[in-house]
Amino acid sequence: MVFIIGCGSGNGNSESKFGQMTEMSDSLWSKHKALSSKFRFKLDVIKERQVYMKSFLKSLKFEDGNKLTETEKSDAIRYEAIYRVYREISENYTHTVLSAEELFYEIKGLEKQLKNGVYGDGEDVTKLNTFKKEFAALERRLVEGTEMATFIDKQLTGVEPGFQTLQPKMEAIAARFNFVPEQTENQKEEEEERD
Repeated sequence: MVFIIGCGSGNGNSESKFGQMTEMSDSLWSKHKALSSKFRFKLDVIKERQVYMKSFLKSLKFEDGNKLTETEKSDAIRYEAIYRVYREISENYTHTVLSAEELFYEIKGLEKQLKNGVYGDGEDVTKLNTFKKEFAALERRLVEGTEMATFIDKQLTGVEPGFQTLQPKMEAIAARFNFVPEQTENQKEEEEERD
């Protein structure tokens, strides 16, 4: 009787360590979901806006500034400030999105290895430490990614109302001066579909 209780206790301990590893793996999915929730702006939209704004501002610099009203000059300065935000975060946003995608597959791989017994049942200290080390590395990258995504999201959320207000005004200026800012392939296709 004592022997069975001892074995049962040992198995219970093992299951609890395996259960803890499973819970740790599950927590990575929760953190990845939190990271992914920060990507509210589509990457292609950000790039399209950046290309358009750069081309518009470049073309506007060659126009006679006296043909603009004071309000238009002020709006153009604000528009350029928004462009700088897009330009500065575009590369980081791309990197953060791609890193989150990579983390998705790495978490999936860790989970699969856990289910396939690569890390054992938690009793082998070496295997357990390997799992903890891989878990900690993924968790650290998720935290870093979430911090960067949060920063980017705040930047984009902060400039979005200004962009929405100024974009039609800048398009009117472009039409008045008869210059067509550069567009990405997606923008060209959308415009052709509207015509």
